[in-house]
Amino acid sequence: MTQPHNDVWAELRRLVPPLYLPILAMTSGMTIALPLIPLYLEGIGISLSMVGVIMGATGIGAALVGIPASAFAERFTNDHLMLVAVAASAVSLMTFGFVELAVVLVMLRLISGFGFGAMGQSRQLFVTRGVPIHFRGRVTSGMGGTHRLALASGPVIGGAVASMWGFSAAFLVAGCVAAAGLTFWIVPGGREAVDAGDAVRIPILASLRRHRRRIVAGGTGPMLIQAGREGRYVVIPLIADRLGLSLTEIGGLLAVGTVVDFMIFPISGVLMDRLGRLYSIVPAFTVMAIGMVLLGLADNAVDVALASVLIGLGNGATSGAVMTLGADLAPEGEQGPYLAGFNLVSNLGLFVGPFVVGVVADASGLRASAFALGGILMAGVVWIALVVGETRSA
Repeated sequence: MTQPHNDVWAELRRLVPPLYLPILAMTSGMTIALPLIPLYLEGIGISLSMVGVIMGATGIGAALVGIPASAFAERFTNDHLMLVAVAASAVSLMTFGFVELAVVLVMLRLISGFGFGAMGQSRQLFVTRGVPIHFRGRVTSGMGGTHRLALASGPVIGGAVASMWGFSAAFLVAGCVAAAGLTFWIVPGGREAVDAGDAVRIPILASLRRHRRRIVAGGTGPMLIQAGREGRYVVIPLIADRLGLSLTEIGGLLAVGTVVDFMIFPISGVLMDRLGRLYSIVPAFTVMAIGMVLLGLADNAVDVALASVLIGLGNGATSGAVMTLGADLAPEGEQGPYLAGFNLVSNLGLFVGPFVVGVVADASGLRASAFALGGILMAGVVWIALVVGETRSA
């Protein structure tokens, strides 16, 4: 039965304090730093392969945090998990620009990944438990849209601050902005209405064993998609840098693609809720893969900008798709443990993408790494279409 349009807006307004505001603050801080990290690392003499490892450490952290984050939420509540997650990411961002030792940089990115992954899992669990399935696509696309809003402004701010005051100042600003996400704890309506600690506790490891096949099948396609998405944050700034663009121009270039991304993100939620998840995922990620190939063929700033726009179009039309798949596949009563396993698999892509860029770039050049990301994206599309299938009514 079709839900009244006004009900959708009422649901979205209700979710502003506990969901959209903390996500906006957290992702704004992350995206202020995002285009600067590979440039900072290259500037202090880190090899491209090691740049990929350091960038990808966030993905490892996000993947590894899933199971302990689920246990923490079961023991202390989902809101406490969110509180710790935001604080960890904020501190790691503030510290990053004052360190040049590779092993410490890897640890800081791991901590950032712990925080970012735990934040994502906390809010995904919040949506899975508290949002009706007929709103889920639009709610999660709104989460993706909030992330895209941060991406549209963050790189510009980061590039401008780094140009004027240096990398350390830019990372410090990034951490302070991320810390603003802690305000969810005190604003009216910011905490969950129902204490998650009152729910029946599920043995996490037993649940993971019980649903292991479903976790691997459901998470592998999103893992490949996440690899393509995350890899672009490494390859676009480095290709732009090779073409002679300034830090401010690189930040603006990333923002152009993200503005396009942000403008069309509502399409994803409407398609997923009204037609099905695959109507968003298959065509849009195919377009994104084509944009990666064009990025590899780019010879000037205009070419990179056009490729970024195409990548933004494809990514925008899949806003919230990975989170929606995870929520759809989560078994009733065991959502927390399942999402921990799902995120463990899918978030590995956050490491795979930057790692592939670094290794392929060292071996065959940056252009080849862009082509590799396009191939990875298409592999993810095929997996989701043929192995996972439609999940709207799952």
